Order: sequence, then structure tokens, then C-alpha cells
Amino acid sequence: MSQIAITPPTPLDRSPGEDPFRYGWRYLEVARPDGGTDWEQVPLTLEDVLHPREGDVIPENSQQERDRRYLHDVFESRYADDDGVLTLSDCLVDWGVEGLRPHSPDLSVFEGVNTKEGSWGMYRLREDGGRPLLVAEVVSPHTRQNDVDVKPEHYYRVGVPLYVLIDQKKEGGPRQLVVYRHAPGGYAEVSADTLGRVALPGGVRIAIEADRVICYDADTGQELGDYTRVSQQLEEEVSARLAAEQRADQAEAREQEQSEARLAAEAREKEQTEARLAAEAREREQAQARLEAAERRADLAEASELKHVEARLAAEVRAREHGEALIAAMERALREEDAHRITEARLRELEARLGDRDKGPA
Repeated sequence: MSQIAITPPTPLDRSPGEDPFRYGWRYLEVARPDGGTDWEQVPLTLEDVLHPREGDVIPENSQQERDRRYLHDVFESRYADDDGVLTLSDCLVDWGVEGLRPHSPDLSVFEGVNTKEGSWGMYRLREDGGRPLLVAEVVSPHTRQNDVDVKPEHYYRVGVPLYVLIDQKKEGGPRQLVVYRHAPGGYAEVSADTLGRVALPGGVRIAIEADRVICYDADTGQELGDYTRVSQQLEEEVSARLAAEQRADQAEAREQEQSEARLAAEAREKEQTEARLAAEAREREQAQARLEAAERRADLAEASELKHVEARLAAEVRAREHGEALIAAMERALREEDAHRITEARLRELEARLGDRDKGPA
């Protein structure tokens, strides 16, 4: 058996133009300036894939998903009657080891558990009292560094006795079965038998044939599990998911159309409202102009009438003054006539007196 070297992870540089969501994504709640909240889609890093959180979305291709489900189906069937063995697939595992964050193995099998039935979002190994029996990872080439270089050291620390790798170095390339057994100082690779099979717990032998994972009964050599059923189930689920996505897309399209129609109607209503307001504004302007014109005409008429009144009053004043002048002249004439009569009477009286004096006594 050969020992594998434990090397620390090194970050992978992202090439220009590379899909930022190639490792997956998660949604984070962010606060808006108005006090509300939104959900932001955030790309995962290679470190995030190594230690995911509940709710993280990490894509896998159909071959990886089939192999993962098939392995889970095989081991769940083998331990179906054993209440002390728990089989999990793609489930977060908190190992209960200080300084080591949870992982999400493609397949994890635990023995000596207290609780087998449950809806696991995070399986807490130390709290449940179980022990690892084996862990398997179906390698994705773009995250291979985690499975091949980092996880062996982590799984060794938590005491995983068997670490099974369905390895693949590049997309479309050949796949290789690698099984490590816990040994002093590190993991040691387990050699396959003459048929290319490696013995695993539960009386299972595993191999890769025709580029797919196959499990055999160690006693009978008969193939275990129903890979065809798993594949068919996966295809049905994929079809159902695609149909659901199509329905969702259609519903979204309808909603988009309705939203656009609603926005168009609102735009038309807004245009009509603006046109109505503009018409009302023009009508107000016209009414104001009419009012101002009427006020100007009224002012002109009033001014004209005032001028007539003033002219009439002036004429009346002049007539009154003329009348008064006539009266004064008449009064003067009467006074002068009275004075003349008085003077003439006095003259006649004097003349009479003088006439009488000239006659003297007879």
C-alpha cells in the first residue's frame, strides 16, 4: 500500500471571462437604503464548495448525480434493516471536531447512530454519537482539488476509515476508482482485486466499468442496486424539473406580458391624464384671458362713463357759474337801475326846489 501526501489547498485563479458562478451560488439578504431587504445571488468560491452552507446551490452533471444516487441506493438497501447505520447523500455533516467546518460528502455512512430516521439539513455526528464508516466523493474536475488534495487530510482527522474517490481529472476524461484506508500517519491506498474491485463495508465490492460505478455483492458477485431504475428516476426528475421550469418560464412570461400590458395601460392612462390636465390648463388659461379681457373692457367702459360724468359735471359747473354770473349781473343792473332812479328822483326833487326858489314870493 502506498501513502498519499497531504498537501494544503492552493487557490485557483479565475481566468478572464470565466463564469463567476461556475462553483455555484448562494443567496444573501442585504439591506436596502429605505430599510427594506433584498436577496442577492453571490457566487461560491472553491473554499465555499469545500465547506458549504445550508441552501447553497452547487451544480453537478447528470453522470455525477446518477453515481451519487446509485451509491446511496446501494448502501441504504444494504443497511435497511440495521437501525444503527445511517446513510446520507449530499448532506452537511458537522463532525464535531474543533477547528473543522462541515462538509457535504456525496455519500456518507455512519454506524452506531442513535437516530436513523430524520430530516437532515445538518447531521451533527458528535451529538448523535455515531462513527464514520465510509465517505465517498464523485469528483467534478473543476473542484477536484478539494476532493483529491484537501478532503483526505480533513477526513483523516475526523477518523473516516474508508475514503472512496470516483476520480476524473478532466471533463470527458477517463474515470478512476481510488479507495483510501485509514492508517498510522495518513491514508493508504487500497489495491483492487484482479477484477478491478475493492471491498467495502456491508459486503459490497465496488468498481468502475464502462465508465460508470458498479457495486457487487461480495459473496454472489451479483450486481447490486438498480442503476437503470436510478437513471430512469433521474431522467424523470430532470424531465419533471424541466417541465416545471418550462411552466415557470411560461408563467413568468405571462406575468411579464401582463406586467408589460399593465405598464402600457398605466402609461396610456398617464398620457390621458397628462392630456386632460394640459387641456384643463389651457381651458384655465383661456378663461383667465377672457376674464382679463372682460375686465379690460369693463375698465374701458367704466373709464368712458366716468369721462362722460366728469364732462357732464364740468358742464353743470360751468352752467351754474354762468347762471350765477348772470344773476350777479342782473343784480348789479338792478342796483344800478335803482340808483339811477333814485338819482333821477333826487335831481327832479332838487330841480323842483330850485324852481320854487327862483319864483320867490309874488
